[in-house]
Amino acid sequence: MLNYECECGNTTKLFATGDRDEQGREYVEIEDDDRLAIVIGERSVLFRCSFCGYTYRLDQI
Repeated sequence: MLNYECECGNTTKLFATGDRDEQGREYVEIEDDDRLAIVIGERSVLFRCSFCGYTYRLDQI
């Protein structure tokens, strides 16, 4: 469903679980959570590569 690829070549996927919340939004899970750390802040989400440590930031729109 969603793919993550770091500059170092580390890749992992986020896939839909089939479960939904009260608003009908589907939950996603990380294929291999040892490859990627996700940190949710107040104004952004950080994606940190577990291999090289590089961090990507996605700001709130």
